[in-house]
Amino acid sequence: MKFRELFFNKIFTLTNLFFLGNFLLLFLFLAVLAQDSFREWKPFQKAYKRLEAERIRGLMARTGNADALEAELKMVRSQPVMVRQILAVDLKRVDRCTTCHLGYDTIVNPSLVNDHKAHPYAAPANAVHAAHPFDKYGCAVCHEGQGLATTFVDAGHMPRSPAQRAAWEAGYRWKTVEFWQDPMLAGSLVYASCSKCHEDLPDVPGIGIVRDGKELAFRTGCVGCHQIRGEGGPLAPDLALETSVKPVARIDFGYAVSRGLISRDDRSLENWIRLHFATHPAVLTPGDPEGKLSPDPRQPQPVAPSAMPYFGFNKEQAESLVAYVLSLKREESIPHSYRAAPAGKPEPRFAGAEAHGRYVYLKYGCAGCHGENADRGIPIYNKLGGRAPDLVKVAGTYTPEELARKIQEGVNPEAKEDESGPTPPIYMPAFKERIKGKELADLVTYLFSVGEKLEDW
Repeated sequence: MKFRELFFNKIFTLTNLFFLGNFLLLFLFLAVLAQDSFREWKPFQKAYKRLEAERIRGLMARTGNADALEAELKMVRSQPVMVRQILAVDLKRVDRCTTCHLGYDTIVNPSLVNDHKAHPYAAPANAVHAAHPFDKYGCAVCHEGQGLATTFVDAGHMPRSPAQRAAWEAGYRWKTVEFWQDPMLAGSLVYASCSKCHEDLPDVPGIGIVRDGKELAFRTGCVGCHQIRGEGGPLAPDLALETSVKPVARIDFGYAVSRGLISRDDRSLENWIRLHFATHPAVLTPGDPEGKLSPDPRQPQPVAPSAMPYFGFNKEQAESLVAYVLSLKREESIPHSYRAAPAGKPEPRFAGAEAHGRYVYLKYGCAGCHGENADRGIPIYNKLGGRAPDLVKVAGTYTPEELARKIQEGVNPEAKEDESGPTPPIYMPAFKERIKGKELADLVTYLFSVGEKLEDW
């Protein structure tokens, strides 16, 4: 018998195909069953049930009130091992965090409080949780992360310290979810989410990190260059509408990774913002001062490094600024009924024109280029003289009228140190539409009060 006839008449028959297909289906069924039996979250649920049973039996032994606790013990034992989720209908969110964090599941633990210490079983008393019911808000609207995920890595957990990171890498094979826009906010950074509903940053424990960042941004003059929802300087991205929501896929981490400033596994919006406060921005964004990357080498187009100055923030200051910038993010999906109306703050009172002038100086971000006390001009690449003016030294070289006109008209463009080099990346914008009237007069008064007196006017 020829091979062709043998193959089709004896081997490749409908009967054999039927049996082969059945064996294949059985194998796939067993594989799926095995995979489902070893889901990452199942051991957590079984361990939680065991801990709760031990807790209740301990109460029985100590109190002798076995009858009253028997029903609770039966309820714990009867809880099925399954995916659990919170449907936050108004927010159009589905969060499955309670699949592992059973202490915050209203069915398993109606009080939402327990005495367990280990993670993820612990559910300590928390005033913020009490004020924000899980069945209404869910979890990820505040904590960020990937609420639908049921694995440790996919949920977007972020470590609080190098030691915790090492432990997670060993225990959970942790890594970041590449290009996931909103990994979990670690530690006190979670309070950056409060502003989604509470624009005036309510007085609750923990939110101080955001308030500190806001105050530091005010004192260092971020709004001199940056805008916040359209209010501020015209020189840099809007921190609320651009920076706080910038897609990770649009961030060029290449240079930072190549210089060892950040690892490939740490590429996230949070870390990108942090780098600007913890590293010299000109190192992070070096530009192309010699035009070597220009499309046409015969007509080089030099680009200056980042104009953002290096403030030398310590770790706590950098973290507070990260929290503040992240707090500027808004979520349009949150209903207006969830948003707390700003309490409204009274207009600040000032002892005199000089005090009001200093407030105006900080309000419009002058400190960003000239220092908090007008005594430190920042370096500006390829600007004639190399720095922004030290106002303490130069204010006295103007008459009050000349200084007011300088503030209103600005200086654009700045003169170059090297005519073949890039345009200085920062200049003094015109403030004539923003600073006028009493604000302008008091600002001039303040600058003359701190300036070195060259002669009396």
